[in-house]
Amino acid sequence: MLDPKIQKKLDTIVELPTIPTVMSHVLAALDNPKLSANQLASLIERDQTLTAKVLKVANSPFYGFARKISTIDLAVVILGINVLKEIVLSLLIQKFFSRLSKSMFDVKSFWNYSLFCGAAAKLLARKLGYKLAGEAFVAGLMHDLGILIIIENFRKQFGEIRKLQKAKNVSITDAEMQVLGATHADIGLWLAEKWNLPPKLCLAIKNHHTNYKDFLTSKDKKNITEDVDFHEIDQPLTAIVSLSEWFAQIMEYKQWDKNYTPPPYYLSEELFEDLSEEDFLDPDSAFELLKKEIIEEFQKAAIFGDISIRA
Repeated sequence: MLDPKIQKKLDTIVELPTIPTVMSHVLAALDNPKLSANQLASLIERDQTLTAKVLKVANSPFYGFARKISTIDLAVVILGINVLKEIVLSLLIQKFFSRLSKSMFDVKSFWNYSLFCGAAAKLLARKLGYKLAGEAFVAGLMHDLGILIIIENFRKQFGEIRKLQKAKNVSITDAEMQVLGATHADIGLWLAEKWNLPPKLCLAIKNHHTNYKDFLTSKDKKNITEDVDFHEIDQPLTAIVSLSEWFAQIMEYKQWDKNYTPPPYYLSEELFEDLSEEDFLDPDSAFELLKKEIIEEFQKAAIFGDISIRA
């Protein structure tokens, strides 16, 4: 639960990015099982920019469809509801980044890191057998948006957080708790709920820096081993998001926070055995191969483009 002072400050933010009207209608329509493909296509086509971007992304190697998708009607049929939702949400998140000034923070580096996490989460979801890989992409892409809210609306406190990280050698989440009484995960959850995002996505944002053992009963903790079965944990999407950020950390794509102590992750190293247990390669080779696959997925995600930020 957010500190009352932080909650009050957040509730007074008048320039908080809102979901544009057309995007809002599209997202609502995507959750309506009674809506026809033609009705959905008509909604998207109300916004020419959204239409162009959806078609551009849909025809990219990131999705790998052999057939050319030339109309929104065809995109709805071929891509399906989940992929369309993924694209629309990703474009919304990109819009969130573009509103920040470069004087506040290295926003482009943060966007690059977020896109890496999204791509990594999508690949890891497929590797781990999580059926909604597109949902994992969106979760990875937006899981740290709370940091941008802190930078934009609590600039003095963010400076104090950075000083504390350096002076005391603590993680960003520990420093946030000491300065704000809340973490970027808590504030990200607040934004996700404002946007009425799905519960699993809200949980992934909220808990990706909370050790999964904290959710276990006393009995479970006594019986726990070092090996973790992905299919038996309660929050698989949270695990994928935390693992994507862990990879960003070890592969040096987390440049904005690279000189500081890493925060805790819901699950990270524990899941690697689950990823490679059926691999005929030795663990080191399997790990290097997995990193190469993540980079390839990240390169495909470049279709979402760079962001333009204010001077």
